[in-house]
Amino acid sequence: MSTPAAPPAARQTLTTVCAAIAGAIPMMTLVLWFVLAADGIGDFPVVWAPIAVLAVAGAAYAFCELAGFRTPALEYSDRSAADVERASWARFTASTFTRIALCEAPFMVSVALAFVVQSFWVVLIGAVAALPLFLLEAWPGERNQRRFAAALESRGIPSYLVGGRLQD
Repeated sequence: MSTPAAPPAARQTLTTVCAAIAGAIPMMTLVLWFVLAADGIGDFPVVWAPIAVLAVAGAAYAFCELAGFRTPALEYSDRSAADVERASWARFTASTFTRIALCEAPFMVSVALAFVVQSFWVVLIGAVAALPLFLLEAWPGERNQRRFAAALESRGIPSYLVGGRLQD
């Protein structure tokens, strides 16, 4: 009798890495508060700085939605199911790191702009824009696995990315 496999080590490792990266956003925000905020959180900056951060967040979201989950479909081969699963996870991991870089871009831009306009508000806006974007687009959850698996399996070859493969 076949039973479904436990989540692969690749998923656990990728989730751990993503949790560490996501945790860096609030941690850096807190550290930058000590650096940039003189009184509480300070005065609101000139309007162009928050707009620039939100524009970067919008561009990152659009790119992740339109191209972030595209990948060439799996080709038929005589590889074992375990090899196909490993290759699928490797491609998903590479795609996830690309989306991580895009989702963290609003926060990184906000940090640079905060020093230009001398306002902690810009960092706060960048963190508030980047963290939900990161959790939606880059977190290796079921939604993102299914979207990537759909691209991998577009020619009908199973990727074993969602649900794993059956163990004998």
